Amino acid sequence: MAGKKIRVFYRAAGHVPLWKVMEEGGFLEKHGVEIELGSREGLREQALKELRAGELDIISGNHHNLYAPRALKGEPFVHIAQTNNLWKENWLVARAGIRGVEDLKGRRVAMDDFHSHTGLNVWRYLQIHGLEEGRDVELVNGERKGLDRVRKVMSGEYDATFVRAVEQFRARKLGANVIEVSSMPMIEGVTITTTTTYVNRHQDEVRRLLLALVDAIHFFKTRREDTLNIFEKSCRDVLKFQSGEEMDIFYENQEKSLERKPYPTAGAIENIFALAVRENPAIRDFNPLVLWNLHYVREIDDSGYIDRLYA
Repeated sequence: MAGKKIRVFYRAAGHVPLWKVMEEGGFLEKHGVEIELGSREGLREQALKELRAGELDIISGNHHNLYAPRALKGEPFVHIAQTNNLWKENWLVARAGIRGVEDLKGRRVAMDDFHSHTGLNVWRYLQIHGLEEGRDVELVNGERKGLDRVRKVMSGEYDATFVRAVEQFRARKLGANVIEVSSMPMIEGVTITTTTTYVNRHQDEVRRLLLALVDAIHFFKTRREDTLNIFEKSCRDVLKFQSGEEMDIFYENQEKSLERKPYPTAGAIENIFALAVRENPAIRDFNPLVLWNLHYVREIDDSGYIDRLYA
């Protein structure tokens, strides 16, 4: 492949395993593409600034905060593939007497940051279940780490919080009351985010990268032990697994939600856009599909390539 490496920066550590499967599984090499993988965890605005300026090529993530600059300023941000369409913080850690979401009315629910994707997810989930912030439930900014919020639920400072798969496992070991609740459609995980400027100038690289992505998803979903070996080699430290059991739990949760064909779902787009509107009501009438260019995924899909992988 002619040209420079693709500079890819992830917005959350949970994205790293799929990128490492792409790399360690040989799929980047197979399709003649190289990446430079780096982190922009907790650096939303910096990531946008660098993407806007062409200082990086792909962001893995930035899910809800691009609709406003696209709608209000016409900035050329675009999502070109989506690997996960389910909210995965669907374990409720609650005080005694709370048996499900319906019991949260009149309660204090903690999240990490109201303006973050994870915090807004809680707001949206409760709204879908008929619990409006300020009227039916009090949402409070809590600690960033799920287990820190769990401890405060257990001490009585909060009534409940939501955590992810590995955190719920740790919470159970502390003796917390943990309830698995239904999920909701949501844009999460590895979203291939870039600009129309980059796509137009690097169509060959985009096609090659997405082929490597669908190969990596197939490997992840069908070769458990090989995937776990890649986790052990490349991801254990960044994800801070404390045991092999935690790594297994993470794998199982991720594998179930990975899309064989990396399209977003209508429900996931609806819910992510609701978060964007919550942050900036001026974009309410914007069509969220403007931010999505699925031409290259569709091209791969129509070729039969993905279907043949699973035949």
